[in-house]
Amino acid sequence: MSKWVTILLQASRDFGRDPCPGPKLEGYLKDAGFKNVQAFKFKLPIGPWPKDKRLKTIGSWNLVQIEDGLEGFTLRLLTQMLGWQSEEVQVLLSNVRKDLRNPKIHAQFDFYVAYGQKPEDAA
Repeated sequence: MSKWVTILLQASRDFGRDPCPGPKLEGYLKDAGFKNVQAFKFKLPIGPWPKDKRLKTIGSWNLVQIEDGLEGFTLRLLTQMLGWQSEEVQVLLSNVRKDLRNPKIHAQFDFYVAYGQKPEDAA
Protein backbone atom coordinates (compact mmCIF):
# COMPACT_ATOMS: atom_id res chain seq x y z
CA MET A 1 0.00 0.00 0.00
CA SER A 2 2.84 2.43 0.72
CA LYS A 3 4.09 1.97 -2.86
CA TRP A 4 0.64 2.95 -4.15
CA VAL A 5 0.47 6.02 -1.89
CA THR A 6 3.94 7.19 -2.95
CA ILE A 7 3.19 6.71 -6.65
CA LEU A 8 -0.23 8.35 -6.41
CA LEU A 9 1.07 11.41 -4.55
CA GLN A 10 3.90 11.93 -7.01
CA ALA A 11 1.64 11.44 -10.03
CA SER A 12 -0.73 14.07 -8.60
CA ARG A 13 2.15 16.51 -8.21
CA ASP A 14 3.35 15.75 -11.75
CA PHE A 15 -0.20 16.49 -12.94
CA GLY A 16 0.03 19.90 -11.27
CA ARG A 17 -2.31 19.09 -8.38
CA ASP A 18 -1.56 19.30 -4.68
CA PRO A 19 -2.52 15.87 -3.32
CA CYS A 20 -2.55 17.14 0.28
CA PRO A 21 -4.30 20.53 0.43
CA GLY A 22 -5.75 19.96 3.91
CA PRO A 23 -3.05 21.72 5.96
CA LYS A 24 -3.49 24.82 3.78
CA LEU A 25 -7.29 25.20 4.15
CA GLU A 26 -7.05 27.61 7.07
CA GLY A 27 -4.69 29.86 5.11
CA TYR A 28 -6.90 29.77 2.04
CA LEU A 29 -9.87 31.01 4.08
CA LYS A 30 -7.87 33.75 5.78
CA ASP A 31 -6.36 34.85 2.47
CA ALA A 32 -9.89 35.06 1.04
CA GLY A 33 -10.86 37.45 3.81
CA PHE A 34 -12.86 35.17 6.09
CA LYS A 35 -12.91 36.05 9.81
CA ASN A 36 -12.99 33.82 12.89
CA VAL A 37 -11.42 30.99 10.92
CA GLN A 38 -11.35 27.64 12.68
CA ALA A 39 -9.36 24.63 11.48
CA PHE A 40 -9.30 21.08 12.75
CA LYS A 41 -7.46 17.89 11.89
CA PHE A 42 -9.00 14.48 12.47
CA LYS A 43 -7.37 11.07 12.17
CA LEU A 44 -9.66 8.86 10.09
CA PRO A 45 -9.11 5.11 10.16
CA ILE A 46 -9.40 3.01 7.03
CA GLY A 47 -11.10 -0.24 7.94
CA PRO A 48 -12.71 -1.62 11.10
CA TRP A 49 -9.47 -2.08 13.04
CA PRO A 50 -10.02 0.55 15.83
CA LYS A 51 -11.24 -0.74 19.18
CA ASP A 52 -13.42 2.35 19.72
CA LYS A 53 -16.93 1.57 18.43
CA ARG A 54 -17.41 4.99 16.78
CA LEU A 55 -14.02 4.89 15.04
CA LYS A 56 -14.65 1.28 13.98
CA THR A 57 -17.86 2.41 12.25
CA ILE A 58 -16.13 5.41 10.66
CA GLY A 59 -13.28 3.19 9.49
CA SER A 60 -15.68 0.66 7.98
CA TRP A 61 -17.51 3.33 5.98
CA ASN A 62 -14.22 4.94 5.01
CA LEU A 63 -12.96 1.61 3.66
CA VAL A 64 -16.10 1.27 1.53
CA GLN A 65 -15.74 4.74 0.02
CA ILE A 66 -12.03 4.29 -0.65
CA GLU A 67 -12.53 0.92 -2.31
CA ASP A 68 -15.36 2.36 -4.43
CA GLY A 69 -13.12 5.11 -5.80
CA LEU A 70 -9.78 3.32 -5.79
CA GLU A 71 -9.74 2.29 -9.43
CA GLY A 72 -11.10 5.58 -10.75
CA PHE A 73 -8.65 7.91 -9.05
CA THR A 74 -5.69 5.61 -9.68
CA LEU A 75 -6.18 4.58 -13.30
CA ARG A 76 -6.11 8.04 -14.82
CA LEU A 77 -3.01 9.21 -13.01
CA LEU A 78 -0.99 6.06 -13.55
CA THR A 79 -1.99 5.36 -17.15
CA GLN A 80 -2.08 8.93 -18.50
CA MET A 81 0.61 10.55 -16.38
CA LEU A 82 3.04 7.71 -15.80
CA GLY A 83 2.42 5.57 -18.88
CA TRP A 84 1.42 2.41 -17.01
CA GLN A 85 -0.65 -0.24 -18.72
CA SER A 86 -4.14 -0.80 -17.31
CA GLU A 87 -3.23 -4.36 -16.40
CA GLU A 88 -0.26 -3.15 -14.33
CA VAL A 89 -2.53 -0.80 -12.41
CA GLN A 90 -5.02 -3.61 -11.73
CA VAL A 91 -2.27 -5.78 -10.24
CA LEU A 92 -1.15 -2.92 -7.99
CA LEU A 93 -4.74 -2.23 -6.93
CA SER A 94 -5.31 -5.90 -6.11
CA ASN A 95 -2.46 -5.68 -3.61
CA VAL A 96 -3.74 -2.34 -2.25
CA ARG A 97 -7.19 -3.86 -1.64
CA LYS A 98 -5.62 -6.78 0.23
CA ASP A 99 -3.64 -4.37 2.40
CA LEU A 100 -6.67 -2.17 3.07
CA ARG A 101 -8.63 -5.20 4.31
CA ASN A 102 -5.76 -6.58 6.39
CA PRO A 103 -6.68 -6.01 10.07
CA LYS A 104 -2.98 -6.02 11.00
CA ILE A 105 -2.41 -2.89 8.91
CA HIS A 106 -3.82 0.10 10.77
CA ALA A 107 -4.18 2.52 7.89
CA GLN A 108 -5.46 6.02 8.50
CA PHE A 109 -5.23 9.50 7.07
CA ASP A 110 -5.57 13.06 8.25
CA PHE A 111 -8.88 14.74 7.43
CA TYR A 112 -8.94 18.53 7.61
CA VAL A 113 -11.94 20.77 8.19
CA ALA A 114 -11.85 24.57 8.11
CA TYR A 115 -14.57 27.17 8.25
CA GLY A 116 -14.97 30.88 8.86
CA GLN A 117 -17.32 33.81 8.64
CA LYS A 118 -17.71 36.05 5.64
CA PRO A 119 -16.84 39.63 6.63
CA GLU A 120 -19.87 41.84 7.20
CA ASP A 121 -18.67 44.35 4.61
CA ALA A 122 -18.47 41.68 1.89
CA ALA A 123 -21.19 41.64 -0.75
